[in-house]
Amino acid sequence: MIKAGSRVKFVSDTGAGIVRSIQGNIAYVEVEDGFEIPALISDIVEVEIEEENAAIVKIGPSDPKPAASRQTETGKNAQKKQRATVRGLNNYGRVSLADDYEDDEPIDLSKFRKSFTAAVAETEVDRTPAVPEKAPWEVTEYRVELLFVPAADTDKPAEQADLEAWLVNDSSYTLSFNIACREPRGGFVRTIGSGTIEADSKRMIKLYRRAELAEIATLHIGLLPYKPTAFVPQAVEAFDIELHPLKFVRAASFVENDYFDRPAVAFVLASSAEESPVDPAPAPPVRTAQLKQAAPVHRKPTREEEEVVDLHAETVLDSTEGMAPGEILQAQLARFSVAMEGAIRGGQKRIVFIHGVGKGKLRYEIEKLLKRNYPALRYQDASFAEYGYGAVMIFLK
Repeated sequence: MIKAGSRVKFVSDTGAGIVRSIQGNIAYVEVEDGFEIPALISDIVEVEIEEENAAIVKIGPSDPKPAASRQTETGKNAQKKQRATVRGLNNYGRVSLADDYEDDEPIDLSKFRKSFTAAVAETEVDRTPAVPEKAPWEVTEYRVELLFVPAADTDKPAEQADLEAWLVNDSSYTLSFNIACREPRGGFVRTIGSGTIEADSKRMIKLYRRAELAEIATLHIGLLPYKPTAFVPQAVEAFDIELHPLKFVRAASFVENDYFDRPAVAFVLASSAEESPVDPAPAPPVRTAQLKQAAPVHRKPTREEEEVVDLHAETVLDSTEGMAPGEILQAQLARFSVAMEGAIRGGQKRIVFIHGVGKGKLRYEIEKLLKRNYPALRYQDASFAEYGYGAVMIFLK
């Protein structure tokens, strides 16, 4: 229904406008140039303005809101005033046409589709199939490491500093553990640290002073991984690892790692990956001499249950080039400790160490270790006829 304020367009002519007033069957239509054109109501058609087309109109000039007239006027003056009032009401807070709104140009959908298709084609689409999230029992990654890290409150080089022993649980499993030091005799172990470590966490086991590191020979490790929910079980493990004391006095043994900002001597205790557990983590090439991978065990065929170990530097080390006397001595004592532990566990009755004559420093240090770590064992100079001067025989049983 056409009324004052309706937007209309002419049936028999071009153009559109706003109805400002209606008198009888005559509507006064205001067009863009501001003129009012009288037209029969039958010659105009109302045009609906949809909400989505509101962008084509603009807010017209705001006129002061007209006050309601309290007096009733008649005649031409009343009609003029009424027309002005309607115009004022229409402009106040309403919209006026910005331009002629007619759909003279239809949209070419084919061009639109082509441009849209080209834009999509230029967009890089990641077609990698989405990896479904694993359920808790499907996550089976499991890795446990033992790291010896230089103490945080020291400025000494790693090979001279006290070391912190850390157990790292790099997995989704909760880990119950026990770490013990194996006693030289009797098959007993003494617990160093035990407890539970949450998934993806680490725990310090012990602070080793530099003087204590030479006494580390064999650790007994027990591991029990589990989850509080459903999970794929991992092996419950209990094993010994031999820690060569020489590793802790060589700078090249300390390597970068993913868990500390300090280099560490690292041992993999357990892993679900294809690797051998309890092996040291890979280290860069060592410039100085290295221990031979498997020093041969010397046995005299005429003596049963008696092992002979040569502690001369050229036998223990591939080369002594660039090594200080103290480093060579530590390597010899490390070989002594490993051989002693192996002989005790192997049930040997006696073991002979050939230390040479020299200045007697190596023999002195061997006796100190025997008195401190093996006070119940008896020892004496070995046979001069068989081993010459500079050998000690230790009775293990």
